[in-house]
Amino acid sequence: MGLSIKGSGTRVHVSVTSSMLYSGDLEFEGHFGVSSQILVAGSTLVTTSSSAIHFLRSTFGENTKLLLLDNYIEGDIYAVYLSVVALVDGGGIIVKGNTLRTKKKDDKSPSALLVETVDVGKGSYFDVENNTMSAVNGIYLFEVTTLRSAGLLRV
Repeated sequence: MGLSIKGSGTRVHVSVTSSMLYSGDLEFEGHFGVSSQILVAGSTLVTTSSSAIHFLRSTFGENTKLLLLDNYIEGDIYAVYLSVVALVDGGGIIVKGNTLRTKKKDDKSPSALLVETVDVGKGSYFDVENNTMSAVNGIYLFEVTTLRSAGLLRV
């Protein structure tokens, strides 16, 4: 494990900028409270773990933002893995300007961005744009993707 951050329902500001991680992964879990911000920008994350960035059972409070901007991210099977994510009222995820790669190329499952379950609620957004991807699958929406009133999914 590299760095594990667990939300407890309060507002947090996490900033990983111009960083290098060559073993382990960035793992996020829990409830990130109202107006939280998680920023990973200008970083190089290369790992032998299955994923370089993993969000596990995460809920983003009202107006919470996850920004993955201008990174080089490489995992063994997934570059970024969003396991179960719920976006609430005005919160959002932006994945922009990254290079997303996987090492495995011999299977059907390797994905640059795997979204297992995402619930995009009222006024929330999930925006993936201007990324370079090298994997068997670019963006893989695996199980349940829910868009509710005024939710936006843009790829």
